[in-house]
Formats: sequence, C-alpha cells, structure tokens
Amino acid sequence: TVQQIFEKSSNVGVAEIINTNYFKIKSMFLQRLKSFGIDKSLNTEIPGEGRPLIKEVKEWSGITLPWMSIGYEVLMTPLQLLTYYNAIANNGVIVKPKFAKTLKKDGEVVQEFSPVIIKSKICSPKTVFTLQKMLEGVVENGTARNIKSENYKIAGKTGTVQVDYSGGSARGHRSSFVGYFPADNPEYS
Repeated sequence: TVQQIFEKSSNVGVAEIINTNYFKIKSMFLQRLKSFGIDKSLNTEIPGEGRPLIKEVKEWSGITLPWMSIGYEVLMTPLQLLTYYNAIANNGVIVKPKFAKTLKKDGEVVQEFSPVIIKSKICSPKTVFTLQKMLEGVVENGTARNIKSENYKIAGKTGTVQVDYSGGSARGHRSSFVGYFPADNPEYS
C-alpha cells in the first residue's frame, strides 16, 4: 500500500507511484511543488538564508522525476524543510519560523512577535489528515520504530542524504529524521 511504501521508506515504491501519475505530465508535478511555495525563501531574519533549488523541467534528466519525489535533486535548508513538516502538524497552514515571542528591555516587553502565515492552506483537510497518519505510521510501524514512545505519539519521516561530493560522486550518506510530537496535539518539532 502507499502507507507501507511511506512507512518503509521505499524509494522504488515512491518512484513507481510518481512515474505512474506524472511521467507524461512532469510540469504538473513541478507546478504542484511550487504551489506549496517550496521554491521560495522563507525570508527569515537570519542573514544569508539559502534559497531552495527546484529544477525546471527543461533541466531534468531521465531520472529527475523519481529522484525529486524522494528528495534528491532538490536543495532546501533544514529550517525550510522543517517549516513544511510543521505545516502538516499545523493542519496545512505554513507559518514563518519565528525565533522569539517577545523582545524585552529591563524586564519590560518592548515588542511582541505574532505568528506570520505564509500560506493558509497547502492541500485539502483530507490530504493533510492522510499525511499526518502516514507520518505517524513511520514511527509506529516503519523506519523510525526505534523512537516510538509509550507516553505520546510521534509523527515524522526518516531520510538519507548523499554527502561529500568530489569527483562527481557521493562519498557518504547521512541519515535523518524530521517530525513533530505529540502527534495528536503538536508542541515540538
């Protein structure tokens, strides 16, 4: 099932789904990614925030579509990636990362920082719910079972990144996990 493919982090399964649905309409896949805004900077207050890199279809090779579907051939900062996981935790609302609730001087609040909504809806409520359950399944039944907690549900996704390129090929990999908890009422990511 799609749920099992996601839980077990099957790159082959994801590639099959993406090729079946988008091989003949690659530009629709790219437009859907862009509709989330992942091709744009978050405009955080951090100087030098990297701009995401999402290739245009004319730059794609024969393997770009399935590779993009599993996160390869796409560049995002960790904060940008976390912002989109938080959007799933926030029921589809993309909120700009903030680093302080208030600014104080001599114990008095000088400025308060309210949440800034970047996009109020990235997909339908049904799709958000499905994604939330898929992310929970990764921890309950899949590649992140080792972090399952008896105290609260965790939702997230494991990943692998190729690193240390030299001479045109990767010399290593890094594993990762990104997610949020408690899954039913997220407080931390």
